[in-house]
Amino acid sequence: MMKVELNQTRYPTKPAQLWGKMKELRRWHFHKTWEAQARGAPVIQGIVQSFQGYLSGLGEFANPSYGPYYTMMMRRPEDNIKCHEAMEARGWGRDLCSSMRLHLGQMFRGLSTRGPKGDTVIPNFVFQYVGCHSMGKTGQLFTEHLGVPYYPFDVPYEETPESHEYLVTQLAEGIEWMEKHTGIRYDDEKAVEGAKNEWECYALLTKIFLECQNIPAPWDYRQLWSLRLPAVTMRHEAAVVEYLRELLDETRERVRDGISARGYEKVRLIHDGIPPFYRINLLRYPAEYGAIIVGGPLVYGFGTWRYLPDGSMLPVGSLEEEGKEIKTREDVLQTAADIYIRYRWNAFSCCVNRPEHLVKMVQEWHCQGAVLHEDRGCKAEQCAMGEGKLALQQAGIPTMVYEASQADPRDFSESQVWDRFDSFLESYGLTRVDVEDTYDGGDAVTGTEG
Repeated sequence: MMKVELNQTRYPTKPAQLWGKMKELRRWHFHKTWEAQARGAPVIQGIVQSFQGYLSGLGEFANPSYGPYYTMMMRRPEDNIKCHEAMEARGWGRDLCSSMRLHLGQMFRGLSTRGPKGDTVIPNFVFQYVGCHSMGKTGQLFTEHLGVPYYPFDVPYEETPESHEYLVTQLAEGIEWMEKHTGIRYDDEKAVEGAKNEWECYALLTKIFLECQNIPAPWDYRQLWSLRLPAVTMRHEAAVVEYLRELLDETRERVRDGISARGYEKVRLIHDGIPPFYRINLLRYPAEYGAIIVGGPLVYGFGTWRYLPDGSMLPVGSLEEEGKEIKTREDVLQTAADIYIRYRWNAFSCCVNRPEHLVKMVQEWHCQGAVLHEDRGCKAEQCAMGEGKLALQQAGIPTMVYEASQADPRDFSESQVWDRFDSFLESYGLTRVDVEDTYDGGDAVTGTEG
């Protein structure tokens, strides 16, 4: 362990002013999702955390992912485990992505199409970008089980003229396909508006993440995890753009006033890998020692960046700052390809330059260590993680690895994980701080995404 000079300053804290608005937007999204079909809007099943501006051409749409109870099951491990067991009873092993097993387990248990009032909601189609083999297979099994159409498409990981054109062609073909299977005429004006909102949401999130380079950090990973959620599920909505503008203002106000996420920042850490959703408050466990996890590739990946070969990440600005306009359907398609090949995720979903980006992130967010989650199910997130650990160690950056999975609580060993955290934090010379000094900053929730 390298010698780390501890930051003993006690910073002021205060609750997140927009925490209530974040919750309100999530409730709004929930009601829109389950009431849409009664209003004649299409229901699109699948993990639609991307291409929301593009889908706006259908007008209002609902996306219940692959089932409405995913987050709830992170609070209720007994129901969570029943879904995994439903998959295993059909011969599917635990090496499959635990999130996809949970989604499919909901389907086999009859939960995926059951609305909160007990009504049945059958999707118009399944729309799935094939971010990994598990996502593609999950979409296939859903369509076979429900007897609905399926539109899968590839998103290349490397930016080339050919990969850009390939994605644009798939999206153009997807418009014709959606019109055929829904009977809805694609509205270019609505798609343009949705694409603008999507771009602006990414740009605003990027600015918020950059503010966390400040000492003290205005938010930590646990707070960002929840505060970003409206932009995960409804980036195409003008109301979310407004929310993020307010959140950026609040973030900059906290930086100006020296407001801290947790009070102490004796050691700043980066977390790599998908955190275990059923133990999401793991992200604030270091606060018990006066340390802080300021972020990591997954959460910062919800911004848009120019990834440089040396590992640096340069922010992509607003449409106005980039001198970019979105006016036509072609602009919508080209912009989607720009975002999802050039500016998002590629650095952390393949081996090229991932170790360099991880080291740079630790340095540029002024951290003294890294925590790595070795996810037993997600193969994409494990790409080059071992090389990343080696690069961190060669750069003299202390690292800690723990094993679990993102969605199966049976893979979480309480004694192993907490013992590793305790040993790692104590290796810096840290001891537990008083309970009143682990202020939660307004995110007093347990075991959930929000």
